[in-house]
Amino acid sequence: GTVDITVHEVKPNGHLKELDRASGGDWGGTSVDMAFKSALAEIVTEGMIEGYCHKFTGDYIELFRDFEIKKRKCGKGNSSDSFITLKIPVTFTDECQETLNTDLTTLVNKSTYKDHIFWKTDKVRIDLPTFETFFQPACDGIVKHVKELFQSPKVKGVNKILMVGGFSESNILQDVVRRAFPNCQIIVPQEAGLAVLRGAVLFGCNPKAIDSRIAKYTYGVATNVEFDPEIHMESKREIIDGEDYCTDIFDKHVEKGEELIVDEAQAERSYLPMTHQQKAISFSIYTSTEDAPFYVDYCENIGKFEVSVPVGVDDRSVNVRMIFGRTELTAEARVVKTGEIMPGQFELPEEEKI
Repeated sequence: GTVDITVHEVKPNGHLKELDRASGGDWGGTSVDMAFKSALAEIVTEGMIEGYCHKFTGDYIELFRDFEIKKRKCGKGNSSDSFITLKIPVTFTDECQETLNTDLTTLVNKSTYKDHIFWKTDKVRIDLPTFETFFQPACDGIVKHVKELFQSPKVKGVNKILMVGGFSESNILQDVVRRAFPNCQIIVPQEAGLAVLRGAVLFGCNPKAIDSRIAKYTYGVATNVEFDPEIHMESKREIIDGEDYCTDIFDKHVEKGEELIVDEAQAERSYLPMTHQQKAISFSIYTSTEDAPFYVDYCENIGKFEVSVPVGVDDRSVNVRMIFGRTELTAEARVVKTGEIMPGQFELPEEEKI
């Protein structure tokens, strides 16, 4: 139900470099289904549609399966017919008569779809302009977002648009994109609906095909700092070993929008135990949609790991750095005094995996 848009550069070695972080919205094929459902609801009421869905689930699914087929085939050059014909289960007609005590033709003639939608026994015929309006919200959302992306300096020089996924098979969507971006080459592979799956398989066979990506989130660890009443919330004050500290501070390691070289370590940050008796430091890793969150409140905790620290030595500092793999994040802590390295592995948020 969503559309995901990414911008990549094909490097001389054939590998991919992400130029802008993935973005998108709920402009997928499901939004077209919902527009069609809204049209039906305007004719027979939303209550009747919901009741029919629960009472005749199989027939309801079959109705939308036929709509899905027509949704992909409809468009320029596919038919000389100015109407789209859908097969309607007989249970739908019967349920309408029983629930609303009138027939579908009468209901259509009372709606705004009079002269645009026609019922005949077990079929409904929708004129092409009306059928195309079901696509308009999704197409408008996609075109608007892509045009906004083209305003970014990061995508300067991009002249190819590759469309994959089930909704990309829609001729109506393809025509809209071609008209909106006449200076771009629009590429739609055969069986575009399977292209994503095939790409995943190919990537599994060659995981080094993508060299870098853009962070969709800001990453950091929760830490404590010396309390400053001028900038810190009183509720965050905590006395540790006789000193006032502010807890739950978000210490940033990676900022949203930053380029991440796959399997390459990010900059190190240094941390110290809070007390002389402390034998280990626990690191909690957080993500945020903000560029620079101050506290970890409202951030998402994706895991934590613990590092043992030496006791009775002058230097008890621990350096932490993050390494972004293709599907996981490794947070690596190095005890400065001993050189011991303690790794912690976490699943990346689904949108960050490549």
